[in-house]
Amino acid sequence: MTKKRDSHILREKEKRDSRIKETRNFIFKNTSSSLLNNQKWYLIFEWIEKNNSDFELKTLLSSDFRKSKNILELENNSLLIDNSGDFIDFLELETLILKNSKNIKSELDRLNVEFVELPNQIEINGYRK
Repeated sequence: MTKKRDSHILREKEKRDSRIKETRNFIFKNTSSSLLNNQKWYLIFEWIEKNNSDFELKTLLSSDFRKSKNILELENNSLLIDNSGDFIDFLELETLILKNSKNIKSELDRLNVEFVELPNQIEINGYRK
């Protein structure tokens, strides 16, 4: 690798590490408990990927929901939903919204995942406030 590439990789890692540290501090100060672990998040996103389901997600440090039609990369504790190269750690997830269907409800029940059922969507929260 070139020095320029190595420097870019190091900057991206430092940026991600800083964001995770900020997220951990936010969780410690503003939430009472985590509702899902990495394994359950992974299984939910694996189901989304297999079923080509559209979804929206919101991270703890953002006020915006991000819509996606696909998962570009799924890892044990994070996912990539766009070409930015910025992985979203499961730790950062505040809310995931899916289209309401019998299939997703039965999968979430099977995984023992708490969710809020609305007429057209399912909302999964990552933390109790």
